[in-house]
Amino acid sequence: MKNEQYSAGYNEELIRLFKNRSVYNNAKFFIPYLKNGDTILDCGSGPGTITVGLAKTNPQSHVFGIDISLEQIETARKYAEDQNVTNVIFQKGNVKNLPFEDNYFDSVFAHALLQHLANPIHVLSEIHRVLKPGGVVGIRDDDQGSLILSPYTEKMERLFRLFRDYKNYCGGDAYVGRKQKYLLREAGFSDIIATASCEYDSTFEQTNKRAIIADKLLSHMNNDFLKLGWTTKEEILELSKTVKEWGKNQDAFDVIVWCEAVGYKKC
Repeated sequence: MKNEQYSAGYNEELIRLFKNRSVYNNAKFFIPYLKNGDTILDCGSGPGTITVGLAKTNPQSHVFGIDISLEQIETARKYAEDQNVTNVIFQKGNVKNLPFEDNYFDSVFAHALLQHLANPIHVLSEIHRVLKPGGVVGIRDDDQGSLILSPYTEKMERLFRLFRDYKNYCGGDAYVGRKQKYLLREAGFSDIIATASCEYDSTFEQTNKRAIIADKLLSHMNNDFLKLGWTTKEEILELSKTVKEWGKNQDAFDVIVWCEAVGYKKC
């Protein structure tokens, strides 16, 4: 296994996808657990759309967003400014060593974070540390073993199997979603509740966009695939052609399950 790294990279199409994330689409399950006036932390806040949404829906709260990428922090700050949201602070930091005191936050949120971590229990333990007694954590990750593709072909399955294997190679876990209850319990949380929701692409615009992103990911990862001996240049070209054709197919459709869980720090 390589040292832990963000397997997807930061290509423009992927960042545009992240910017479409919102508190209502991606943190809806967690909203009922928040109280206006809470001190809230968003771990791995990215471009800040969810974080700013948390601040908007809880205008009396103090909301913090933390991300390892300074570029993402700067993007998030600009977004908050454009939205005229002032009760949110973004800062660069590592979730493995959160730069906050013990018992500081009422609630902590993490979207699509654990799947990229070699030791998610350590990060959840850090989250546990900075939560106040009685505080709540909410986590959401897709489980890539749940992916449904139509039309299904062996080549499409081969492409997404490479993506899953590469995430694991980079220190992450493509199947972390199904493990959320276990991970929270091991990190010290109690009263854990697990739920799930689906995301899908069905219109031509959606499937074509998904295909473009998949092709960009393939381009980002292909040198490592070749070095590892996982594939050949010829197969990469064929997989690129396959996913582009799939995106334009009038019958194209995909579904993936997003696993969600909340847990409490004991009083």
